[in-house]
Amino acid sequence: MAIQPVKRVAVDSSAAPAAGGYMEALHDSDILSRLGVPGAPLLGSGGEAHVYALGNERIARIMRPGAQLPDAEARANLLAEIAAARGDLPFLTPEVEEVLVIEGRVVAVERRLPGEPVSHLLTHLDGTTRRDLLADYLDTVSRIAEISLQRAYFGPLLGGGDLRSASWAEFASARLRASLHRCPDDLRPAVDDVKRHHLPEPERASLVHLDFFPANVLALGGRVSAVLDFGATAVFGDARMDAWSAVAYLDAEISPAASAEDRLQATDWLAAKGLKAGYDTGKRWLAAYWSRATDDVQLMGWCRKVLLAHG
Repeated sequence: MAIQPVKRVAVDSSAAPAAGGYMEALHDSDILSRLGVPGAPLLGSGGEAHVYALGNERIARIMRPGAQLPDAEARANLLAEIAAARGDLPFLTPEVEEVLVIEGRVVAVERRLPGEPVSHLLTHLDGTTRRDLLADYLDTVSRIAEISLQRAYFGPLLGGGDLRSASWAEFASARLRASLHRCPDDLRPAVDDVKRHHLPEPERASLVHLDFFPANVLALGGRVSAVLDFGATAVFGDARMDAWSAVAYLDAEISPAASAEDRLQATDWLAAKGLKAGYDTGKRWLAAYWSRATDDVQLMGWCRKVLLAHG
C-alpha cells in the first residue's frame, strides 16, 4: 500500500521552530486554547511531549520547545507506514492526522486509541483477570514482528543514520558506543563491558518497538487494544529484544504496579517461548542502552541495578 504523507498545517505561524531554542515559547495551556480546547486533560507526558485529550476521538501531542517540524513529520509518516503494515493484528497503533506549528511549537494531532494503560490496570486488577491480561500483554509483544516493515539495514527507523549497520551486532555495538559517551561515570565500565559482547544475529530482521512496557500499552475488556509510542526508540532488528524488554521492564523500578507474581509469570512465558537463555544478555544490553537517560531517576535506578549487579 502506498503511504501518503501526513497533512501539514501551519496555525498562527508558517515557520517551523528554528534550531537553537526560543526566546519565549508558548505554554501548553496557550496552545490548547488556540486549538479550541482550553483545559484539555493531560493523558501523559514523556521526554519528548505532553499528550492531551481532545475529546473522545483525538489527542494532541504537544512537543517540547525545541522540537523540529521535520522530525514530527518523519514520525507521522513512520506511524502511517506501521498502521498500513499492521494487517489484521488485534491491536491498534497510533496514527497522526495533522502536524501543526503554533507560534513555533510543534503539535501532532492523532486519533485517540481505545483503552486504559496497562500500568493503571495493574494497580487494581487481581486473580485470573490480571493473569489473563498479562498473558495477552506478553503475547502482543511477540506479534509486533508481524508488522511487515522492510528495511535494508539494522538500526533506528527515525534519525540515527550514522548508527544504521549491515548487521544487528554492529548496530548494537554502535548504539552502546553512543550511550557510553553520555552515561554517568560510575556506569561506564559496565556499559563498555556489555559493548564488547556482541549480540547474536536474528534469523529474520523485523520491526522492534524497544520501549514496550505497561504505560505504553492500552487494554480494553481484558485484552490489549493498542500499542503506543513507536518512535525514537523503534529499530529494525531482532524481535527477541522486544520479548526480553517486555519482561525486563516489569521490574519494580520501571513498572511499580507489577508484582513478583507478574514477573514470575513473565519469566515462565519466556521459558515457554524458548527465549530464557538469552534473557540476561538482552537485559544487560537494554540497561546499557538506557544508561544515557540521566534525566529519568527511576530508569537510571533500574540501569544501575542491572549493570552493577554483575560488576
